[in-house]
Amino acid sequence: MALALAVCLLLAVGLSAAALLDLLPRPTLVRAGFTLVGAVVAALLFAGSTGERRDVARRLPPSLVTKAVLVVAGCGVVATALLGSRVVVFAVVLTLGVGLVALQLRADPSVPAVLTQLGALFLAGRLGKYLTTDVYFGGTDTFAHVAAVDTLIRTRYSATIPHGYDLYPVFHFLVGTVRYVTGLRSYDALVLTGIVLFTLVVPLAYLLGRSVFGSRRLGLLAALSVTVLEFFSYHALYFYPQALASVLILVALLVNSQLRDATDERAFRRLSVFVVGLVATMVITHHLTYLLFAVVAVAAVPVALVRPYLFEGAQPDSRRWFRYRWLFPGVIGGVFLLVYWSYSPSLITVGIVELSLGVLFDVATMPAEQLFLYGTTLPTDSVGRAVEWLTTATGLYAVGLTSLVLLAGYELLDDLGAYERGFTLTATGLGLSVLLLPLPISIPQIERLKFVVTLVAVFPLAVGLGRALSVDRRYAAVAVILVAAMAGATGFTVLAADDVSGVYLDEPREQVSMSDDRYRALGSTAAFVQRSVEGPVATDKVTNRAFETYRFNATGQVRAGPGGLDTDAPYLVVRRGWTDHIVALGDAIRTGGLGRFAVGDDTFERTDATVDKVYTNGHVRIYYSEDGHTGVYGDDTTAASLAR
Repeated sequence: MALALAVCLLLAVGLSAAALLDLLPRPTLVRAGFTLVGAVVAALLFAGSTGERRDVARRLPPSLVTKAVLVVAGCGVVATALLGSRVVVFAVVLTLGVGLVALQLRADPSVPAVLTQLGALFLAGRLGKYLTTDVYFGGTDTFAHVAAVDTLIRTRYSATIPHGYDLYPVFHFLVGTVRYVTGLRSYDALVLTGIVLFTLVVPLAYLLGRSVFGSRRLGLLAALSVTVLEFFSYHALYFYPQALASVLILVALLVNSQLRDATDERAFRRLSVFVVGLVATMVITHHLTYLLFAVVAVAAVPVALVRPYLFEGAQPDSRRWFRYRWLFPGVIGGVFLLVYWSYSPSLITVGIVELSLGVLFDVATMPAEQLFLYGTTLPTDSVGRAVEWLTTATGLYAVGLTSLVLLAGYELLDDLGAYERGFTLTATGLGLSVLLLPLPISIPQIERLKFVVTLVAVFPLAVGLGRALSVDRRYAAVAVILVAAMAGATGFTVLAADDVSGVYLDEPREQVSMSDDRYRALGSTAAFVQRSVEGPVATDKVTNRAFETYRFNATGQVRAGPGGLDTDAPYLVVRRGWTDHIVALGDAIRTGGLGRFAVGDDTFERTDATVDKVYTNGHVRIYYSEDGHTGVYGDDTTAASLAR
């Protein structure tokens, strides 16, 4: 308990000192207060918990509760479809459903019942988002992969898959198969495949947790962790090759755990054959995922080396950790990767590695990200807005995640011997979980690393949830409400509910979804350009990615500057929807310096009324100027820029 109080005191002193020394802006420090609130919650739960698992009779009939959860989840999906909104519906459904699961986990839970309930809640929440977003594309990669699946179906040759994914075609074969069997359009086949696969991660996490910890209860808590970690919810719909590769990594971890526990040679050989096939499949599924997971593996090495010295009776010979039986999947995977990359290197991976090494050795720089405002303003950051942030779903999620991570650390220190099995993965996940918290700095492509870290974060979260739900009966309501509230908040963080305007204060964000009407309008525009336009065409990132699904690519570039938008292309495609979002320019990680912008309604309408247009369909316009376009939306009285 002394350590928990010391952490609270240290955080309070640290935040106060940072404020006095003006190390960070006051609003940023106020938002960082989620760490202090989470530490206080963790201290209270730690003080109110026994730290030991007690035998408690099952109090809730599993069959009855399962039926109730299934009915509630089903009604939530139906209500969402009828209302066209999911926020209120699933805020109630997820909170209530996970609260019932948490109550069962305090007693002697039924494994099939709990897994059925968690799977139903996860599936219902994702279907709710699917039903309320006509076309959800997240970071725009969805458009590229929909176009790739269409190309594969049309040509029947993997060599025609664009963006270098002809070398990594497993994802497109899978989605293409679903499309062929079901008759769905490629977008629906892609998204529904992701929803189903990530729903299956719930029982997969249970099997992995049970195998790693040797405990059925901790296995169920690992399954519960899937429903309270936002990246699983996010990537169920924003489904692309890394998401599939991450699911395969979880399967590999499960098989590796069973491989090391195999007691007879026959079982070991069967698992070994499966591992070889699995690793071969993983190699041609994605490229960057395994480089990112290597970061996790490197972080696990010192933990594994220290582990024998921490547990009484364990062999201190560190060479035991390097037995081939333990490293077999990794060795095979590494060999396959090196051979395959030597034969057919991925341009995407090479580009990312080149850029990363260039930044590290100061021979390349990441361009400063700039946001230009044309006839509009953004809310001024303030202490009041920071306090308001703490009350949003994102703030509540950050508080809950902080408290569970700290609680896991306290539990390990309090009862280390109980976690001899699974210690390496738990301690590694605990150390890396800090990356999942809101950080006051911007790191390019950090989301991809966070997703990989999430795969091992389920282990410390299972430990933290176990400690939280072991509190004394007098504090049970507090623990159950915390877990239920965090699960409810998970579905509506700025990441998981990025399509819902207003769920995260009132600041506009980049577009992540569009209506079917607006998507079809882009299809009509692409058809017109292909039929009637001769010469370069320029537009923003989202529009061009959407064009790709209609077999068109705008090759011109648009640049944002203090004086407005500039392009050398004679044709500029603009959308009325630009006024509702932050608009990104460029098309890849290595495209820098093009900027982002936001444009106000009046400025858009004024410009739209004065330029020459060769096409308009209500949602989309094509501006024409033989010499290109200069200063679109910009004038000295309304243009402003912000470094972001």
